[in-house]
This record gives sequence, structure tokens and C-alpha cells, in this order.
Amino acid sequence: MFRYGKKCGYMSIALIVLGVAPLIATLICMPQMADTVATRFSSTGEVTRWASKYELFLVPALCALLSLATFLSARRQAALVDDSATIAALTCERYLRNGLVSAVVLAVAGFYLLYAAMTGTGLPI
Repeated sequence: MFRYGKKCGYMSIALIVLGVAPLIATLICMPQMADTVATRFSSTGEVTRWASKYELFLVPALCALLSLATFLSARRQAALVDDSATIAALTCERYLRNGLVSAVVLAVAGFYLLYAAMTGTGLPI
């Protein structure tokens, strides 16, 4: 992980943690949920869509898969750079930074869905 410097190493760790955290949280909360959960709400707060509790795994699974794919892609692309170690580190950093942004967005979406399913209400906005 630290092959391309400390910064890339720490970004790799953060990417993996952000990719796996929503999946672990969903696994922990799954036994306490009913078989069907509210997943969509109207502007008045009424439930407009009910879904199986197993549908809550879609966003965390996507987050984990994209994080892993981005991590592997960053390492592969950085390994292809033969010019210099600095260019390889910058390439790895660029891929990891993009992966971190995607992982944060998907993790927030996953935690929101989990919150909505556990409480039966959407976030008050």
C-alpha cells in the first residue's frame, strides 16, 4: 500500500475503510429490521415505497466493489508508469482521490438508506 509513498498509502487505507464501512453497518443492523422497510418518502413524510430489507445491500455492495476496483486500478495504472517514481505516485494519488470522492458519496447514501429503514422516516430537510 505504501509502495507509492505515505500519502497514497493512507489514501488507500481510507478508501478501503470507506468502501467496507457501510457494508458492515448494514450487516450489523440487518437482524433488527422488519422484512419490509420504507425506502422512499413523499414531501409530507408519508412512505411511498416499501422494499425488502435485503435491497439495502445494493448501495453498500456497490460502494465496496467500486472502492476495491478503484484501489486495484490505481495500483495497476501506477505500475504501468515507467517514467519516474514521482509520476507513478501522482497517478496513483489521482485515481485514489477520485475513488475517495465516489466512496464518500456512496457511503453517505448507504448510511441515509440505513437510517431511513431503521427509523421509518426520511431526514427532515
